[in-house]
Amino acid sequence: MKEKVREKIAAFLNQPPASIQDDAILTTLVPESFLLVELVIELQEEFGVRLMQDDLRDVKTVNDLTAVVERNLQAKE
Repeated sequence: MKEKVREKIAAFLNQPPASIQDDAILTTLVPESFLLVELVIELQEEFGVRLMQDDLRDVKTVNDLTAVVERNLQAKE
């Protein structure tokens, strides 16, 4: 799952997946908040999950975002 989320972020940013590190700070990768919202929407559509504001409150890194997506996928099953 981690690799799929990284690939989606990389595609969104037009960057190679290898350039997206797990500990990368999301606001550094995507400094504009509206683009960060677009990224979250794309992840929701890609993985068929609904990420609520409460889910994202403590998300700071790529790894944090991956964990939230994984938790929501597991809750869906």
